[in-house]
Amino acid sequence: MPSIYFGGSRGYSATMDVKALLGTGFDRTLVGLDLVEIGEGRVRACLVVTEAVQNFFGKLHGGAIATLVDDVGTVAVMTADRYRRVGVTTDLHVSYLAAAEAGETVSIDAEVLRCGLHLAFVEVTLRRELRGDILARGRMTKLLGSDTTLKSPR
Repeated sequence: MPSIYFGGSRGYSATMDVKALLGTGFDRTLVGLDLVEIGEGRVRACLVVTEAVQNFFGKLHGGAIATLVDDVGTVAVMTADRYRRVGVTTDLHVSYLAAAEAGETVSIDAEVLRCGLHLAFVEVTLRRELRGDILARGRMTKLLGSDTTLKSPR
């Protein structure tokens, strides 16, 4: 899983291991999430629908979809914010359009629509990787405060 570099004209220099960020707390439920591309305000990820993220019908769980919108969207916001703040989610909306079956690979694309000093807005689209049809689309608002910067692990 890639790292995010924080340096140059953007402020302090450091590298953050994204796997470590997403591998803690509730975010561990997204077993197998692979961040394949991280750019300025954009992230592309993929996830195979395994038993860990299925509902009792064997489909990708709606809660897992909402978590994907939040997590992948957060990484996108961090790449767009000059201080690389994680922020706090203040609004999350997801439209569920189709179901992903067990074993299918889902691609997740996040794009920051606007990142200001205090608020960031991001849109996340989940698609079936093979056919490209949209499974869900989410929008999220993040509050970017001075106390929403990642702290170094001790």
